[in-house]
Amino acid sequence: MKIKSENFEDYIKNNYQKNKIIFLYGSNFGLVELLYNKSIKLLNINITDPFNVSKINGGDFKENPSILEDNINTLSIFLEKKFILLDLLHLTINKHIENIILDTVVKEDLNYVLIIKAGNIGSQHKLVKHFEKLNNSIITPCYEENSNKIKSEIRNLFLKHKVSFSNDFILHLSTKFSSDSLSNKMEIEKLDNFLTNNTNVSENSLTKFITSSDDINLTQIVKTCLNGETKDSLFYLDKIYEKSNSNIVLIRMFGKHFKTIEKILLLSQYEKSFSIVIDNLKPPIFFKDKPFFLYQCKLWSYKKISLIQKRLIDLELKTKTGLYPEKTLLSQFILSVSVLAKKKART
Repeated sequence: MKIKSENFEDYIKNNYQKNKIIFLYGSNFGLVELLYNKSIKLLNINITDPFNVSKINGGDFKENPSILEDNINTLSIFLEKKFILLDLLHLTINKHIENIILDTVVKEDLNYVLIIKAGNIGSQHKLVKHFEKLNNSIITPCYEENSNKIKSEIRNLFLKHKVSFSNDFILHLSTKFSSDSLSNKMEIEKLDNFLTNNTNVSENSLTKFITSSDDINLTQIVKTCLNGETKDSLFYLDKIYEKSNSNIVLIRMFGKHFKTIEKILLLSQYEKSFSIVIDNLKPPIFFKDKPFFLYQCKLWSYKKISLIQKRLIDLELKTKTGLYPEKTLLSQFILSVSVLAKKKART
């Protein structure tokens, strides 16, 4: 059964006995994580309990697919149900993996709860269609943060602290937030603390606070690179590299970007403009990212995108082998792509 993200918590609370499978997926990794952690809390799962809770990450599952079936078939020692937490967020789900999952979950006589978090797969994906039909499963797509939700949270925060600002300023401030729900949650918490500790605030001080509190993240690396800002992109990579340990995630973010551009270029053959395609694209593009994608469509051709995608596949393979210095590989890729973007922008 498909449940919207905004209704997820209430549904879990009211139907916790019925739920056997919870499937969370989408491009908004932050929202996937938030709902995943909310599931654990609402179902009162003790993730430190090795006897009744099994945690399976994507790497382990890929290396040993039978690990899922083994854990589902293992009875809980002390509880009625066995809890299995399957993390596929940064794993490409191919047909082999999806068939293993589907073959495993057909065993209805076993008492377990399986929570799966996955990345951005389409609504027509085999797993999505299968779980959508089951009465004992919850499937929740997690796409880019809704701009109205951000504005509403900012407005509620201003009401809480009894400060008044215009709707135009609230709209302006909302554009400083990202498309990732987890990042936005952290920014709202920072803003709440700022308003608690400062009684006299102005539009200028709030704008400066939100801008200066932006953490360097993987999105900044991708955007500056693809805008041809080589120096900034390499600077951000250097700042975040030791802390993030997210090399594969960064590579796949580049891959996702170029797949989106490729899709827009393809659909634009049947529409009047890139803007129309971008406005109607599914999954939707976050509202403040639309100008960025419109600009990107003018930079890249099918041929260039194909070459870059091949490079990204090679880059991921080399990164996984551990035989090459990962940071050097990423830096070389960023350097070459950003220089190419800069040249394209000049022509």
